[in-house]
Amino acid sequence: EYGDYTINHIQGCSHGCKYPCYAMMMAKRFGNAKTYEEWCRPKLVENALDILELEIPRLKDKIHSVQLCFTSDPFMYGYDDIAKMSIDIIEKLNGTGIKCTALTKGVLPRARFSPNNEYGITLVSLNEDFRKEMEPNSAPYLERIEALKALHDLGCKTWVSIEPYPTPNFINQKLQDILE
Repeated sequence: EYGDYTINHIQGCSHGCKYPCYAMMMAKRFGNAKTYEEWCRPKLVENALDILELEIPRLKDKIHSVQLCFTSDPFMYGYDDIAKMSIDIIEKLNGTGIKCTALTKGVLPRARFSPNNEYGITLVSLNEDFRKEMEPNSAPYLERIEALKALHDLGCKTWVSIEPYPTPNFINQKLQDILE
């Protein structure tokens, strides 16, 4: 839904979300993560750039956009090695004219790459206590918003994903406040 191609250069996710995570459920189903704790210890696909180098010439004319990534988070909070790999991937794809889309619960890099790229954050609440309980290792909401605003101010295309939106039995909040 965010790109016609996806690069999944990370296995696992450190956010530790307490609500059902589709990526974690699929990793467990197919044996790529045995436990929640294992899932929360992300690992880079070390040869991702080498694989990308081989794939770009073969697929370049077919690719409209590449999403980073659909099974994890390209800018996990506190994981500089993952962020660096994600930036290297964006630069490599942009260098061949391929647009990228990134969605994160981390902090987006404050750098402008291709003007065609799109950057998003997931934001389900403004309540930090809720974040600490339900997304314990994700970036604080204000840090996400500030990084997104910085990219917007640079002229980048930015957006917000409000999902999974918690029902009132989890937290009572007004959607309008988040939208504003």
